[in-house]
Amino acid sequence: MAQTTFDPTTSPEAGETWDAVVVGAGPGGLTCAAYLAANGKKVLVLEANQVVGGSTQVFRRAGNKFEFDVGTHYVGECGPGGRMQTALAGLALTERIKWLRQRPEGHCQIMIPGTTFQTPTGWDTYVDRLIAAFPDEEPGLRRCVRIMRTIATRERPRRRPFALLRWGVRPITTLMAACGLSADAQAVILAENGDYTWPPHRTPTAMHAGFLHHYLQAGAYYPRGGGQVIGAHLTDVVQSYGGRVRTKARVERILVEDGRAVGVRLRDGEEIRSEVVVSAADFKRTWADLVGEEHLTTRLRRRLAKLEMTLPMFAVYVALDVDLRERGTPPLAWVWPTNDVDGYYREVAAGRCPEQMPVGISCPTAKDPEGTHSAPPGYSTLELVSWAPKDHEFWNVDPGPADDAGYGRDERYLRLKEELTQRVLDTAELMIPDLRERMVFCEASTPITQERFTLTTDGSCYGIAPLLKNLGPFRPKVTTHIPGLFLAGGSTEHMFGINATIWGGMGTAGSVLGRDLVQEVKDGAVFVDETRLTEITDDFDPLLASKPGSVIRRPVRRRPKASA
Repeated sequence: MAQTTFDPTTSPEAGETWDAVVVGAGPGGLTCAAYLAANGKKVLVLEANQVVGGSTQVFRRAGNKFEFDVGTHYVGECGPGGRMQTALAGLALTERIKWLRQRPEGHCQIMIPGTTFQTPTGWDTYVDRLIAAFPDEEPGLRRCVRIMRTIATRERPRRRPFALLRWGVRPITTLMAACGLSADAQAVILAENGDYTWPPHRTPTAMHAGFLHHYLQAGAYYPRGGGQVIGAHLTDVVQSYGGRVRTKARVERILVEDGRAVGVRLRDGEEIRSEVVVSAADFKRTWADLVGEEHLTTRLRRRLAKLEMTLPMFAVYVALDVDLRERGTPPLAWVWPTNDVDGYYREVAAGRCPEQMPVGISCPTAKDPEGTHSAPPGYSTLELVSWAPKDHEFWNVDPGPADDAGYGRDERYLRLKEELTQRVLDTAELMIPDLRERMVFCEASTPITQERFTLTTDGSCYGIAPLLKNLGPFRPKVTTHIPGLFLAGGSTEHMFGINATIWGGMGTAGSVLGRDLVQEVKDGAVFVDETRLTEITDDFDPLLASKPGSVIRRPVRRRPKASA
């Protein structure tokens, strides 16, 4: 795929009217833009960052020796017939974005004190493994899993309404307690909830059951070549069909005239007119900052005032001078130093960070052994994720870090960042004992970093909290009370996560077009002629292809091919 450059000092959009302007180039915004462009709309995508992809983007360090995913760790429903393949099929991308199945025998290793558990594919196998781990709790485990399965799978349609009313709306901790489960059994069932960072005692059973089903139904997957391939190929669709994607173009205001969205104004004052605006930006900031309070309904103002966001991530990126595949180290794991999952959340929500931190461990070099850019042969990369307090006071940072990177020089901020980094490494060593000994690179990212680069409220990765009042029919729709303004992204009715936001981007595009694109694609519609897309050549680099608005200053070093 050819790498193209664009001079950011020019603005050919000035004075030009577009059919649609999409604010934010995460997977939801790009998918929406791709479907609109492929259906004949003149589309402009505006991204504040220098790289498209949102939380699916990557970054490189140590002279491009190592590559790390920001948020693409594992994704469900990516097999044949799954939502991911369906959404990509309508754009002719199923052969360009390939999904690698992760360890069918157990895609994620869960470690709590005294217990190691492999999360399998299939509800039957799941309950069998739980019973094998906790044989004295068989009746309670069977009951708990049966209720969650009834809620999530629709396999028992007559029982499902009762299960939803009786248990689905109640916290998952209430169900587990009613089933008499031990703290250890509860910890194993809850261990992967770092994938949505919300306290179990405030998480409806329906939410956690649906989350488990996302992976149990067909396993977990990872995109060949890393998360950046998603943004690169979606961008190619947009631009191959006459659209434009601009990076380093931060939208300051969505223009509303006579009650209708008519375009956007950038931070530098440039105004761009359009018939439709799609905001794939943070839900809260879309309304409070981009639209403005004067255009909000009373009900929406009240909702925003009380709106809670999921807890933000603290991430540590590590490179090791050893190939972890040779040791049989699992590519995905959640390690909990204690069995008190809910207790950790309570501490973080109270603005404290305990000494012992849970850690999700993702190893890109194991998930994608032939990955081109992740690391040289003989090395491994790790993404270690936990979560931490959102409050700026905790980090000794003034409000508005997205506008000022100066906080990165604050001594207290740096000291706290280092303390939490060491705590994360302590937990990771429970699975990789010689981690520090083999470590050749280490860098951390705080919630403030996330807020600065993604412009999300509180640095949240998963948008609005999965409370009952934010789920199902109560979740924000992609249509709004302002004609011409639509929403995309993880805080909409389509939910959060890579799979959901891509699926939701297709849904938003359908709402803009006034058509049921989802059904059309399910029926076999393909809106993209693959011959119009950019040819993929041997020097294809998804990161460079994801910088359409940046001047390329130096070539990227490629990972040497491993010898046979």
